[in-house]
Amino acid sequence: MNPLPLVIDIQGNAAGIPGSGDQHVVFTHTSDVSKYVAELVLDSKPWNKTSAIIGDKITWNEFVKIAEDVKGTKFEVTYDSIDTLRQGKITELPSHPHIYPFFPKEAMQGMFSSFGLLFARGDFDLKPESANSLNERYPDIKPKTVRELVQEAWGQ
Repeated sequence: MNPLPLVIDIQGNAAGIPGSGDQHVVFTHTSDVSKYVAELVLDSKPWNKTSAIIGDKITWNEFVKIAEDVKGTKFEVTYDSIDTLRQGKITELPSHPHIYPFFPKEAMQGMFSSFGLLFARGDFDLKPESANSLNERYPDIKPKTVRELVQEAWGQ
């Protein structure tokens, strides 16, 4: 699958950050999700009705700094205000125009602005104690950090 950058376009050295970029966001790689799910399936204890997996919790500003450090490149960073997001608009990133033949610009901007509002509101700042965290249930699993993942993909 081709990347569909929502907030940070690492390849394009750019970011369109929703709000101030200071809200915490949980990032969990699919390979880590599969480890937790495998443990849960093999576990004889009853499952909770809902559970969460909390990989790495950082802000969008911290994520940009990590990407800049790993790539050794300064990113062009724009901040999308809440008003802009409410209008269904976001900063167009360098990778977006290539997607428009498959996902029209207005539709993509509308969907991404909805996510932007959720990010800015803090909805992706999961709390282990209130989310039935599988991290607490399976403490031996150590999810990868954003820095580790960016280093794997973009490091020298």
